[in-house]
Amino acid sequence: MGRFATTATFYTRYREPYPPAFFATVAERLALRRDMRLLDAGCGPGLLAIGFSPYVGLCVGVDPEPGMIRAAQAAANQAGVELRLIEARLEDLSESLGTFDLVTIGRALHWMDREGALRVLDRGVAAGGAIISCGSKMKANRWLSAYEGTRSAWASDRDKPSYQIDHDAWFAGSRFRVVDKITVCHYHRVTVDDLIGRALSKSNTSPEALGDRRRPFEAALSGVLKPFAANGFLDEEIVSVASVIR
Repeated sequence: MGRFATTATFYTRYREPYPPAFFATVAERLALRRDMRLLDAGCGPGLLAIGFSPYVGLCVGVDPEPGMIRAAQAAANQAGVELRLIEARLEDLSESLGTFDLVTIGRALHWMDREGALRVLDRGVAAGGAIISCGSKMKANRWLSAYEGTRSAWASDRDKPSYQIDHDAWFAGSRFRVVDKITVCHYHRVTVDDLIGRALSKSNTSPEALGDRRRPFEAALSGVLKPFAANGFLDEEIVSVASVIR
């Protein structure tokens, strides 16, 4: 069972979202076209592949976790999007897949074997193509400190590498360099239950990691969040970032 086996359903629904404006902005800046091929590496439930699908031709998603592949297929079916999904690590992809004009990587570089991933990216990114390393994160909303403090107190950090990626260091020695950064802000509302679900989508506070502590954990999060809620909702600002690497 992979570290994300019990997070897939929560990941799809509750993770920090990428708003439609993010995909439209990136597509415009990179001049994406319908004859292009996209590979979503470490695709999870397919958020990036599905979001960019209107702007390219072929979309291929690859992820080593079977539950994530199933979640991506279900999400693609619901969105009416055609994805080719492969259960594998990026590092193990066959050369027979050919090259791609765009490789998207969202919240996954820190789980990859750098040497193996760079080898595949070197042969798999087409001339003139790009890698975009994407992420959405919560801004300093007024409830964030209480939320993250509580989550951290309950978290299991076993085998969890740092999520903070220095892209210049990660791609050092390869043909790739960071050439641009695209940022889109998004304001929306969430519920206490939404934020509990988001916590359960994280590997170190997943249902598997929490075990029989899950219900007390949910109660603790609910307790610190409810004072910030108005009519059941909390205001949230999300920042989505795409680091463009060529």
